[in-house]
Amino acid sequence: MESIIAKTYAKAILERSDFEYFYSNLLQLSSAFTSSKFLDILNSYEVKQEKKLEFILSLLDNPSGSFKNFMNLIVINNREMLIPEITKELSEQKALKENTFLGQVYSKEQLNEEEIRNLEEKLSAKFNAKIKLNSKISDNDSVKISLDALGYEISFSMQSLKAKMNEYILKAI
Repeated sequence: MESIIAKTYAKAILERSDFEYFYSNLLQLSSAFTSSKFLDILNSYEVKQEKKLEFILSLLDNPSGSFKNFMNLIVINNREMLIPEITKELSEQKALKENTFLGQVYSKEQLNEEEIRNLEEKLSAKFNAKIKLNSKISDNDSVKISLDALGYEISFSMQSLKAKMNEYILKAI
C-alpha cells in the first residue's frame, strides 16, 4: 500500500516543471533518514506536526513555497516516512525518462574504474541505453551483473567454466 502511495506522489512530482528542484531536495532529505536520531524525532508522538515540518524544512537551504506546501501535505497526512521511497521511485522514473539504468556488479574483488567503464560501454551498446554500474564485493568466486530495471542478469563462475571445459574435452575424446 505504501509503495502505491509513494508512486502517486512521485508521479505528481514528475509532471512538475520544477521536477529537478523537488528531486534534489528530496535526495537531501532522504539522506537524513539514515540517522537514528532523525527517525526518533519523526516517530515521536510528543513532537507536533508543525514542529516536524519545521524540522524537516530546516535541513534544506531556503526551500520554495511550492516545496513547503508539498512537505506540509506529506506531514499532515503522516507520510514523512515515505520520503525515501518517493525519492527511490523518482530515481527510477528519472532513469527511465533519460534512458539511464543502474546496475550492480558482484565479484570477489573490487573492480577498478577502467573495468567498470568497459562493462558499462559494452552493456550500453547492447541495450542502446546508458548503463551505470556499481561494484560490490561478494563471497563466491562468480561474477554477476544485475540490471533489475531491465530484467537482465548474467553470472559467470569458474566452477561452471571448468565443468563446461571438462564436458567439451570428454566429447572431443
